Amino acid sequence: MFVVGLDIGYSNLKLAAGACGSTPRTQVLPAVAAPQLHVAQRLESGNSRSPDGIAVSVHGQHWIAGVAPARVSGWQRALHEDYVTSDTYQALLLAALQVIGAQRIDRLVTGLPVAQAMEPAQRERLRARLQGRHALTDGAVEIAEVRVIAQPVGAFVELLMRADAPTLERIGAGTVLVIDVGFFSVDWAVLVNGDLRRTASGTSLEAMSVLIDAAAERLRGQRAGKAPVAAIEQALAQGRPAILLHGDWVALAPYLQLAAREVGAVALEALRRDLRHEQTNVDLLLLTGGGAALFEPAVRRVFPAVPLQLPPDPVGANARGYFHYGCR
Repeated sequence: MFVVGLDIGYSNLKLAAGACGSTPRTQVLPAVAAPQLHVAQRLESGNSRSPDGIAVSVHGQHWIAGVAPARVSGWQRALHEDYVTSDTYQALLLAALQVIGAQRIDRLVTGLPVAQAMEPAQRERLRARLQGRHALTDGAVEIAEVRVIAQPVGAFVELLMRADAPTLERIGAGTVLVIDVGFFSVDWAVLVNGDLRRTASGTSLEAMSVLIDAAAERLRGQRAGKAPVAAIEQALAQGRPAILLHGDWVALAPYLQLAAREVGAVALEALRRDLRHEQTNVDLLLLTGGGAALFEPAVRRVFPAVPLQLPPDPVGANARGYFHYGCR
């Protein structure tokens, strides 16, 4: 059975694809897409599947997906709760299917923020959108079955696949809190003895987009000019510690750490309210998502005595977990 774990985020597009029983092929691309006219043209030539973007057709219009934020101008990104209905999401979906290159996908697993995943109508709307035949620039692909789950469950399944025996014992007997720090939202899920507690799982919008905005405003306040939001996001995606601003290299860590302390405190306060009525203590923390490293100090301040797990690759953890979930 050919399975795809697909995590179309607001900042990164992550996928894990392959036959069950094998190691999935994984890939991460920028989750930025726009009509071709709004994407800066490279001086050197390239093809549609180069790292410079993937050409797709959305409602008959030429789009480029999987490009760095700084390459797009005059186009507003989709940063709202109806993201899965947007043309941006459609462009990224088609780009992912082109990258995978399969003519048939037996099962595709993806996720929604916890607050949306709790609504059957929201899950069904996304399932109906993804399942079926999709026309691509060089053919078509048929998706036979789609499963939609809460985003943090993906990282939890990924943990189950790589955990050692003591960790698995702790998971089976105790309470696990999964915190997924994404670009648009921070999602959390509480699992007791492996079962999801719906009333103690939720979403905060105080996430990486807010953190980056806050860091960019701090930089603008000190250096004047425009807030370098796209430059900061691109540097984080590429693992670069500094950005070029007014001709000088500026280290990002001090600005990001201050912003993370403020934004993380707000997000975790909402989480603590959700946990207030739980009858159990947290026995294990799983911190995942693209913003995991920046939120880690804030999480440790709130849960100083609880063991904390970080995936080897927090960005792609959900997609890998979705793949394994699809093979169950």
